[in-house]
Formats: sequence, C-alpha cells, structure tokens
Amino acid sequence: MHLKSIELSGFKSFAKKSSLEFTSPISGIVGPNGSGKSNVAEAFRFVLGEQSMKAMRGKRGPDMIWAGNERTQRANMARVAVAFDNKNHLLDIDFDEVVIERTVHRDGANEYAINGSRVRLKDITSLLATANIGTYSHHIISQGEADRILGASERERRAMIEDALGLKTYQYKKAESEKKLEKTAENMKEVKSLRREIAPHLKFLEKQMQKLERSRELKEQLKEAYSTYVAHERAFVREESRRLETARVHPQGELERITSALGNEEKQTTEPKETEELNVVDERLRVAAEEKSKLEHARGRIEGQIALVRNGKNAPKQQWGLAIPLEKVESFLKEIKEGIHKSRRDVSLVNELLERIDDFISSFKETEEKQGENPELAESLDRELKEVGEALSALESEEAALLIQRSDALGAIATQQDREREAQARYFKLKEQRREAEIKLENVEREARNLLDVQSKLKEVERKAQDIGVSPNFDSVDSTRSRGEQVEQLREIERIEARLEEAGFVDEDTVHEFEETKKRDSFLEREVNDLEQSRNTLLEIIDSLEHELSTRFGEGLDKVNSEFQKFFEMLFEGGSAILEPIKFTKRNEEGEEVEDEELKEGIEIRVQLPRKKVASLDVLSGGERALTSIALIFAMSQVNPPPFIILDETDAALDEANSRKYADMVRALSDHSQLILITHNRQTMEAAGELYGVTMGSDGISKLLSVKFDEAVSVAK
Repeated sequence: MHLKSIELSGFKSFAKKSSLEFTSPISGIVGPNGSGKSNVAEAFRFVLGEQSMKAMRGKRGPDMIWAGNERTQRANMARVAVAFDNKNHLLDIDFDEVVIERTVHRDGANEYAINGSRVRLKDITSLLATANIGTYSHHIISQGEADRILGASERERRAMIEDALGLKTYQYKKAESEKKLEKTAENMKEVKSLRREIAPHLKFLEKQMQKLERSRELKEQLKEAYSTYVAHERAFVREESRRLETARVHPQGELERITSALGNEEKQTTEPKETEELNVVDERLRVAAEEKSKLEHARGRIEGQIALVRNGKNAPKQQWGLAIPLEKVESFLKEIKEGIHKSRRDVSLVNELLERIDDFISSFKETEEKQGENPELAESLDRELKEVGEALSALESEEAALLIQRSDALGAIATQQDREREAQARYFKLKEQRREAEIKLENVEREARNLLDVQSKLKEVERKAQDIGVSPNFDSVDSTRSRGEQVEQLREIERIEARLEEAGFVDEDTVHEFEETKKRDSFLEREVNDLEQSRNTLLEIIDSLEHELSTRFGEGLDKVNSEFQKFFEMLFEGGSAILEPIKFTKRNEEGEEVEDEELKEGIEIRVQLPRKKVASLDVLSGGERALTSIALIFAMSQVNPPPFIILDETDAALDEANSRKYADMVRALSDHSQLILITHNRQTMEAAGELYGVTMGSDGISKLLSVKFDEAVSVAK
C-alpha cells in the first residue's frame, strides 16, 4: 500500500483546490518559511482523523478553514482527501483504491467519508489501525513532534511506542472489549435490578401457583372420591331397584287377588232379591186387603141399591134418587166387570173401580124421571153384584198366593242371611289380608321413594362431579359397599371440598400473569447468564489481548532498543541509548509504597553520549536532543514500518554533516516505508525522487508546483 495523492480545498492557506501526486518512494515538499508547506503535513493529520486542534496549530475546527482576506473571500468549509493504492489490501477493505475524506464546516461539524460513503470517525481510525497508522501519528513527525517524544511523560512515551509497534489494533480491540465489558456490567446490573423488582411479585405468584397446584391435587382427589362414590352409589341404586322390583311383585299380585276376591264377596253380601220380592208381596197384600175392604163395602151398597130398585114404587122420593137410564147402568156394569178383570192383574186398579161405582150410585140417586120399579136394572145389578163377588173371591185367592209367596221369600231370606254371615267372615279376613299386603307394598314403595331420594341426591352429586371435570361415563363396579362406607366416602368428599375452599381460588388471569412473569424472569435470568458468559468471554479476550500486548510490547521494545542503539551510534558515532520500562508506585492504607497495578509501565529514555558522562535528557543540547529524537523515531519506524512517513522539517536543526547522516537514514527507511519530506535542507532534497514546491503569492494563498532539484533549492530559499 502506498500514498497516491492528497487534495486540499479551503484548508488553511490552500484556499483553492490543490493536489499532490506521489509516485516516488521519497517525495520532497520544499518552500520558504511562511509559504504554507507545513500546512500539507497538517492536512495529512486532519484527514487521517486528528482531533487535537493544537497539534494542527489551531483552537477549534473552523480554524482549519481558509479565513479569507481583502482579495479572496473566506471559505465555508475545509476539505482534504487522500488516496491510497490498496491493491495489497493492507487496509482491511475490499477496494484496490481507498479515498479517505474529511470536511469541516464553519459550525464546527465534521463529515467523514470512505470512497464517497459517509462514515464515522471510528470507522476511519479502525480502518487505518489495520495498516499500522495510529492516532499518535508516529508516521507524521514535525520538528516539534520529534522533540515531543523526548519531552513526553513516561506513560505518553509508552503509548507512542505502542502506536509505533502496531499495537493499536489490539488496543482498539481491548478498548472495545472493555467498553463492552462495562456495558455488559451495566446491563447485568440493570437486568439484576429488574429481576429484583419482579422477585416479590413473582414470589407472590409462585405462592398462588402453589395454592393452584394444591387445588389441582385436591381436585384430583375430589374427582377420584366422586368417581368411587358415584360408581358404588350407582351399583347400590341398580341393585336396590332390582330388589324392590322383585319385592313389589308378590304383595302387588296378592293385593290384586284379594281386591278381586273382596269384590266378589261384596257382590254376595248385597241385599238379596228375595228381600225385594218380600217387600213387593207385603205391599201388594196390604193394598189387596184395603181394596178388598173397599169392594166389600161397595158390594153392600150395591145390594142396598138393588133392594131399593126392587121396592122402588113404595119408596119415598127422598129415598129414591132420580132414575138412571138402563143403557147407562149396563155400561157402568160393563166397566165394573172390566175393572174387576184388571184388578186381577193389578190390585191398584180397584180404587179407580170403586170410585166409579160411587159416582154411578150418586148419579143413580139423582135420577128423578123414573120412580117406579125397574126390573131390568135390578136383574142387571144382581148379575153384576155376582161378578163383584167373584172379583172379591179372586182377590182373596191372590191374597192367599201372595201369602205363600211371602212365606217362601222369608225362607229364602233366612238362607241368604246365613250365607251373608259366612261371606262377611270371609270378607273381613280378606280385608285383613289386604291390609297386610298393603303394608308390605307400602314398605316397598317407601323404600322405592327413599331410593328415589338416593337417585336424586346421586344426580346432584353427579352434576357436582361433572362440574369439576369428572367424566359422565363413571366406572361401573360389580359389588357395592356398605351404606356406612358410602356415608364415610361422602364425608370425605365434603372434607376435600372444605380443604379445596380453604385453599382458595386462583383465576386464569393470575395463571396467565404468573406465566408471563415467570417467562419474563426466565428471560432475565437467561440474560444474566448470557451477560455473565459474555463478561467471562470478554474478560478472557481482555486477558488474551493484554497478554498479546504485553508479549508484543516486550518483543517490540527489544527490537526498538536494538534499532535505537544502531541509529544512535550512527548519529553520535558511539555512545548508547535504551528505553527502560518503569513501574509506578502508590501508597497503600498503611502508608507503604506499593506497585500501582492500575497503571501500566511507563518508558524512560536513558542515553550515554560518547566521551561524555550524560545520562539525562535534560542536559542535552538542542542538536543532541534532535539527533536523539530522530534516532528513536527512525528506530520505531524500522521495527514496524508504517506504509508512509511524513517528516516535517525534522532536519532543521542539523548541521551539514548530520544532514548527510540524516539523508542516509531516510534512504534506508524508504526500503520499508513511503517518505514525504517537508524540508529546505539541501542534503535531504537530494534524497528525494520527486520535489514539489510551495509558494505563497501576495493574495496569501499557497500554491503547489512540481520542481526540479535546482529549482527546489531556489524555492527553498
């Protein structure tokens, strides 16, 4: 990798765009004092990421921008770009040419770019570190920079040497690892704090989950208890149902038989037909007797009337009624005859017959037309009187028959009463048997009702069991337990339910909250473990990097000392120079001086000039200090050569003899590094393969031009 070019625009005295191309291993930039040639070195510092404005002879970013004058207005920004040939990919980027660009604006804002893409300063310093180009700029050395390494503190000097040894990459990695470690520690602290915050709530939720687990265990016990109870209770109901069904058959059949028998007996004990017939006969006898008496009385009256008819002419008128026509008498007698005939069928008609006789007699009395004897009427009355007598005889015969019938009915009634007494005895016995059957059946029904209660309670228990998740398809058992065991099982269920209620209820929201909180805690725990692992890994990386740095620093320091001694002897023609590590101490709590492990070793320079007893840098002259610093800088460059070195008038204090030695050393360095020499020393110019002149006109603007050696000598003056 080598430096191809640099382009400046608005940077300090380079108000206009100016560029330099580097094609030789050694390039020289010459010009009189005040021409702005050192601004080129500062442009390199600027574009490569220098953050110290003091190192670039400024106080703030805008100081790098062309300030303007009466003839040329000020610039709004300063821009510097350097191009590298990166075909060997020393810069860890996949480009054969790499252009690094930096721009600063009037407001102090900086912009960085790599091949036109905006990047961070960190990206540039990291990229340059891969090519051994560090922030301490051992590759950009000014006259004051050369002496700075001598005047630096032991710790600063060590940092410069580490930079020169190419340890910056390791230091960056270590610094990054330490930042990551610090960030990891912060994250771990934060994560642990978060875990501590949720720990009390998680503990509460864990207790809730323990209650839930206890509830689940009790529920399982309850399910098992319910299943066992229901299975045996179902078996009990099943067996009892069969038993009661069997027990119901005999008393129910017996009751039906007895009920049927009682029905038959009740029919037999009803009032017999003979009794009804007796009543009818008695009633007819009574009526017949009454009618018989009435007929006899009527017959007497008729007989009296007949006598009157026969003796009618001598009878007084008041005893004789009105005469009745014969046809009417005959008609009346015919009706009497018919009435008598009917009376044989129904005694109740006698009354009507008698009434008609009375009416006839009355009308007979009222007849006044006939007052003499009526023999035909008398004969007719005799004839009819005879028939009335016959009717009376018939009634008497019928009365006699009714008396016989009554006697028979009384005998039948007596027989029936005997049978009825026997039937009543059987009836009462059957009723007793029915009562016994009813009691047996009632007992069965009572047990059946009790079984219904058991079934009802069983259904309630089954419902409760299903409510807690017990399958409705309960296991069946072949045998039943005793009722006492079932009662105890039910009590056990009640005890479990009481414990379950005491355990409390944990809702699904709590379960979800526990799961989320537990998941969060597990995540944080994994984070802590990951961070702990990262911390351990980072510590291992840091330890490894520290070991690598220590090893490389020790080896590099030995090489630097070897080169330092060689260059020192070359410049001073003898003597010795060495870089010695020193440890820093501090006082402990007891007031004793102990090694400060927090501080790295510093580097002290010890020199011994030939033919002089000088070991301290403080007593060296300016020239001696310049030669010592040059020897050290060249030694550092030889151990881990950077791709390029910019020497800004580091030869200004050398005399001609030492200038020749300096030029020889420059030629030797060019074997490993590209050199940009800013000088007005003739000996140094001779070592350059190409020369550029820097001039400044009356407008105060620096200009660049390519010159030959003779021209360069003239320009430098």
